[in-house]
Amino acid sequence: MRHITRRAALAVAMAVMIVPALVAQRQQPMTPATPGTVADPTWQGRAKLSDGRVLVTDGALAIDAAVVKVAKLPERELPSKVLEDYLKLPHKDECGFNELTAAVSGRTYLTPSGLALSSAYVSYLRRTLGAGRVRFRSGGALEPIIVLVGGKAVGVLMPVKQ
Repeated sequence: MRHITRRAALAVAMAVMIVPALVAQRQQPMTPATPGTVADPTWQGRAKLSDGRVLVTDGALAIDAAVVKVAKLPERELPSKVLEDYLKLPHKDECGFNELTAAVSGRTYLTPSGLALSSAYVSYLRRTLGAGRVRFRSGGALEPIIVLVGGKAVGVLMPVKQ
């Protein structure tokens, strides 16, 4: 009987170690748009905010699904706490599309404070939201860029590492 108990204990111990690994494998990392591409982002996850809004994301841009008029929400549900915290970050810099400078490579745009934004996302946002009402806020080089439309925070954009 003791031998069976050890086997059962070993099986339980292995299951405890394997289940988290299997769950982690199911949560494949997201693939953001490559800077310089022209295609729209491929939405790979969604997060429901406490105010009822749903943000869709591809891993580098998270944006209000209603604002960009997403036809179908992705199935993958993500926690919203980090995104909500990002949307509330204090900022020291703000700019609009007309203040961005295109990099020679064509892959990024630079904000007046020197942060690099993927041209794929800048083009998408300009095309989808229009240039007039969109502003970009940043708090620093290691912080995400907050996307505003009409003064309201509607998205989070990760800067491109330089």
